[in-house]
Amino acid sequence: MFLSFQEAIYYLTYDQVHWLISILMIMLFASIEYFYPRVQSNSKKSRVLAILAIGIFSYAAVWLFKSSIYLNVVSFFLNFQIYSLSKADIPVLAVYIFSILLIDFLVFIFHFLSHKVIWLWKLHSVHHADEHVDAKTGVLHHPFESLSSMIFVLFFSVVLGLPLVALIMYAAIATLHNFFAHANIALPESFDRILRLVIITPDMHRTHHSIDIKEGNSNFGQLFSFWDRLFGTYVSNPATGEAKLIMGLAGKEKPKEFSLKGLLIHPFSRFDSN
Repeated sequence: MFLSFQEAIYYLTYDQVHWLISILMIMLFASIEYFYPRVQSNSKKSRVLAILAIGIFSYAAVWLFKSSIYLNVVSFFLNFQIYSLSKADIPVLAVYIFSILLIDFLVFIFHFLSHKVIWLWKLHSVHHADEHVDAKTGVLHHPFESLSSMIFVLFFSVVLGLPLVALIMYAAIATLHNFFAHANIALPESFDRILRLVIITPDMHRTHHSIDIKEGNSNFGQLFSFWDRLFGTYVSNPATGEAKLIMGLAGKEKPKEFSLKGLLIHPFSRFDSN
């Protein structure tokens, strides 16, 4: 079977570790951002509280899904399975490497679609509403976006029979990298140049958060940067330079208020697609 009872229990308990890792990463990068900021930030306390609050809502929504109908959903998706990579007659290491690459590609596709499909963009725009991107922005996702993304990846993972342990491994790696990619930290230019050949760096992702539409529609990668290079969505740096980079949403796309309530209802407000 794709999913054993023991694996399912392990997967569900992983969420508690996910919460702990997220808290520790925010604390770690907050310290680094204080001493080695990429740009100076005048973030307000109300912003921090709003981000952490919606992060809790988002994590809670995923946890409720997994602890209630997750197994039923997986069982339903199994009806559409066309292949089982976990049973392929190839070395185990190759299975896991290919699975992690495929999962990251699925996340890349979903992120790309989140900028092109209006109802997905409305959900994803909550993440782009932050004008002071730092490690805390890593948890700024509308609960419905988190659920949509997870179900999208889960569906194709089940259809292709990816091993559950690969999903867990990817989730752990991606969680750690998520806070790094959003961190407002200054990396040595030479180190950043080498690192971004393989993974998304903070400067790459800051460009993605640009208020400029062309720059905002670039650098969709979650973990690996070569998807953007392969599909022509890579932008090396913001046109204005880091010091003058403006992040966030333009015009009517901005939430009426950057608060828990304002961010939760924002996707249901009327505004134009980017």
